[in-house]
Amino acid sequence: MGRRRQRTDPSRPLPPGLYRHGKQYRARLLNGPWRYFGTDYAAALAGYGAWRQDGSQPVGTVGWLLNLFVATVCPGRVKARQLSERTARDYKRDAEILKTGLGHIPLSALQPRHVVDYRDERAQDARSHVRNELACLSAALSYAVESGRVGTNVCREVARPSRERRMRLISDAEYLKVWEIAGASVRLAMALAVRTLALPADVLALGPRNLIRLPDGKRALRFQRGKTGVPIEIEVIGELERLIDEFLAQPVIRETFVHRRDGKPYTRDGIGAMFRRYCGPEKANVQDFGLRDLRAKGATDEYRAGRPLRELQHLLGHKSVKTTEIYLKELVPERVRPNERPIVAEVK
Repeated sequence: MGRRRQRTDPSRPLPPGLYRHGKQYRARLLNGPWRYFGTDYAAALAGYGAWRQDGSQPVGTVGWLLNLFVATVCPGRVKARQLSERTARDYKRDAEILKTGLGHIPLSALQPRHVVDYRDERAQDARSHVRNELACLSAALSYAVESGRVGTNVCREVARPSRERRMRLISDAEYLKVWEIAGASVRLAMALAVRTLALPADVLALGPRNLIRLPDGKRALRFQRGKTGVPIEIEVIGELERLIDEFLAQPVIRETFVHRRDGKPYTRDGIGAMFRRYCGPEKANVQDFGLRDLRAKGATDEYRAGRPLRELQHLLGHKSVKTTEIYLKELVPERVRPNERPIVAEVK
């Protein structure tokens, strides 16, 4: 008699061999290690289906590989802290787009020209995002090479579209115009973004758990940049200190500084939609202004004020100071005087 299933949900039936352990879905071969398929029900089913085909179909389609990669490999790497949860979520989203264009091609038949055709077609509508999709495909193919499913990663033979640099710099007047009419949550998100130079996802994740007391009695925000994993400590002084103290003085302390009325954290899409509403023509009427632009605003303000590049590197979360230098010089080109030497023509 088989073991009775634990914590089953009639509305989400599981195929034989797939189990739910806490929030994670997992399975394993006889006496083998557990394979984890993440916490998403649909993705777990897709990944488990691809994994079960592993023995009978060692080389499947690109779609099969992507299912296997995002539903089994990525959750395992997240659990081992080799991959951030944010990157795993991005891979899952990008894999769905990739499958519509390349999913039907057998891995053994995949060639660089297929990737080039996909890149050029997608670049017409999503030039900046196709880079991320190709990064997902390349990561999946690298796994396929490591596991012996293919001999080479064809993505490495294909150039990615150049990244479109955003040159929009927000003025103090535009910032204050939105600030004056924004709600409390949007105001707090704006202030945290411009003071910490963090990306929106990192801003939304900040909360009391990130607040630490230093040996000298001062306080700091300690967290890891979600995109690069670089750890950082930011002194709690000035406006940042005032905002945090106001948060801590509330009757109920929530999990995150920026939160909804019910106390739950905002998603990036949720806070972004609110921010765009305040920037719209019926409100502040500040065009082409996103919450992410405040990272560039804060960095350029500090750069123009003479703040050392090394400090800005750590504040931005860059692994190299050269990245910081390139980032800032693209936003703030060097200003030089024109040629003012007079041109005198001799008249004979």
